[in-house]
Amino acid sequence: MATLNIHNVSDKVAQAYFNIPKTQQEGLKRTLEETILLWVKVSNAQITPMQPSVYQNETIIQHTPGVCGGNACIRHTRIPVWTLVSLRSQGATNQELIEDYPSLNQADLEAAWIYYQQHQNEIDHAIAIQNDED
Repeated sequence: MATLNIHNVSDKVAQAYFNIPKTQQEGLKRTLEETILLWVKVSNAQITPMQPSVYQNETIIQHTPGVCGGNACIRHTRIPVWTLVSLRSQGATNQELIEDYPSLNQADLEAAWIYYQQHQNEIDHAIAIQNDED
């Protein structure tokens, strides 16, 4: 029995996915999911779910000097991770965040949550600074 491990997917494929327009990402995602499901059905393979790779997370989350004080932001936006974490801690759902920030998608939010798990002190400090300024 074959096992499909998400980490077997090339970093170049992941990078290409994140570098295409969001309107094309959803179509590519559906095509890949259909292909994987067909492969699983034909080969009786088992899918091993994995966390998004660090590479994917680092592609989505970026620190840009001079943008939002250099805080970690969702790529190509001025939306800091600390803002999303703060809103989530106040009860906002992923769906509400996507509605309030239409430039975001589910992968962006998942990357933000993973980034927070890996850099909790950094994000908590940014939230504390913002709270002090308010």
